[in-house]
Amino acid sequence: MNENSPPTGTMKKHQKTQFTIFGINNAISIIESDRFDVSKIDILKKGRAEKDNQLIHLISKLTFQPKFYEKQGFYQKYPDGRTQGIAVVITDDIVKEVLPDLSKKESICLLALDQIEDPQNFGQIIRTAECAGIDGIIFPKHHSISITDTVLQVSQGAFVTMPLYEVTNLKNEFNQLKKDGFWIVGLENNIDAKNWHEIDYKGKTVIVVGSEGKGIREKVLESCDFKATIPMQGKTNSLNVSAAVSAIVFERLRQIQEKN
Repeated sequence: MNENSPPTGTMKKHQKTQFTIFGINNAISIIESDRFDVSKIDILKKGRAEKDNQLIHLISKLTFQPKFYEKQGFYQKYPDGRTQGIAVVITDDIVKEVLPDLSKKESICLLALDQIEDPQNFGQIIRTAECAGIDGIIFPKHHSISITDTVLQVSQGAFVTMPLYEVTNLKNEFNQLKKDGFWIVGLENNIDAKNWHEIDYKGKTVIVVGSEGKGIREKVLESCDFKATIPMQGKTNSLNVSAAVSAIVFERLRQIQEKN
């Protein structure tokens, strides 16, 4: 959403990429959504996936048949043991590069990730954000991990319904979002930061989080209208970023439910 962005209605899409996703919940979410180009499904004979009636029923409605493997063949192809006996290959533009027009929305919350490099954290954040009703996740093209098989795997199917936006410049996005009526809140241990539960998240809000090691970049932090902190009571000086995200997005949800 900057001067060079295409107008709303001609949203630029991220280049289609192939992903291999494991797990029963992920497979069910992908097939039920009917939004992905599913090119292949491999199933372990007599494995957990083959015994899942809901999953097998959904697969039976597809226009192609899955391929069933004996144990040796399946694990030779997929040596990671955490597959639950199913691999789904999709080709899709899961990530968008331009946010939609949000100027007319009255209550919406986006999550912005800066310098998140751990795919496990990223995937867990997607899952947590979806559970808490967050409306989309923004992350930079050059200061964050990209979407990978592992990120999607850890999200446990939440990526199916969570809009993901990979942008060139977070600061430029924030400037435009401010024009659209958003407040930007940075989660950072800072001397002038407020306790996370003292900030009002009920309106149009962007919550910004950084990695445990690097935090939020200074230029990005300068764009924040408020800074929030989660005080630690123990000897550890910081939370895992996915745990910190959980605290703040569910605080927002509490405020909304309390208002209603």
